[in-house]
Amino acid sequence: MARICKVLIVENDDDVRNLLGNVFDHEGYRFAQVKTGAEMRQALDEDDYDIAVIDITLPGSENGFALAQIARDQGCGVVLITGDHRHLERLQTGEQYYLAKPFRMQQLLEMADKVLAELATQCVRRKRGDGSLFSARTE
Repeated sequence: MARICKVLIVENDDDVRNLLGNVFDHEGYRFAQVKTGAEMRQALDEDDYDIAVIDITLPGSENGFALAQIARDQGCGVVLITGDHRHLERLQTGEQYYLAKPFRMQQLLEMADKVLAELATQCVRRKRGDGSLFSARTE
């Protein structure tokens, strides 16, 4: 039996967050949605996620790049998203997966699959302790 990939969506815009959740739900992913970095940290402490989709531009002093590092430190793959094109230069020079808004949902799903494949080849140790990764989608 294939394990279902778990996605954590970190997006302050309710409409975008719900759209992303609907897309992942339709594709068979399990997911959780949060609005802030504090909620993201709490979610990561309470559960294991395979991928975090993080909006770079969150209100207040939240920094999507710093949140991405927190997620990576917990063994999550990360996809950064942004509607602020001032971040593109930094994103293009880094070794990270990202999408600039607006993007096609199929692009996000393809990127999620790439992130999972990369994690599998790196043999990332999970908090569960067994180190295994499984297919992103249910068969």
